[in-house]
Amino acid sequence: MEVNQDLLKNPWDVIDEIADDETQEKFELDDILVEISLKIINYRIEKGITQKKLAEKLNVSQSMISKLESGEYNPTIEQLWKVSKKLGWNLELQMKKPVETDIWNQLDTEIDFGNEAPSDEEMMNQIAEGA
Repeated sequence: MEVNQDLLKNPWDVIDEIADDETQEKFELDDILVEISLKIINYRIEKGITQKKLAEKLNVSQSMISKLESGEYNPTIEQLWKVSKKLGWNLELQMKKPVETDIWNQLDTEIDFGNEAPSDEEMMNQIAEGA
């Protein structure tokens, strides 16, 4: 059994509307910490081991594993690299520009459906042509 991040609702729509830049940045960091937490939790579940056993493998305390799994602790890149090596993982970091996906606002004025409401298939075809 694996904990799936997709089960969590995406709060970004609400956050983008009501939060200031500083609050949005805090949420982005929390999202990264959740990814780290889920990776460690899923490893333990997959291996069928306790936090204590994982702590022994990583040469850290059980409370550190608990903090990592809860997202309470923000590890350094060096700490993540050491954990990944001990667990047989590769650590990969990506820093890239965000992808703009504002197609719905652009399409409002570009699509002419005439007087008749289009079918779902017709609408999807026009959207695909405009993309």
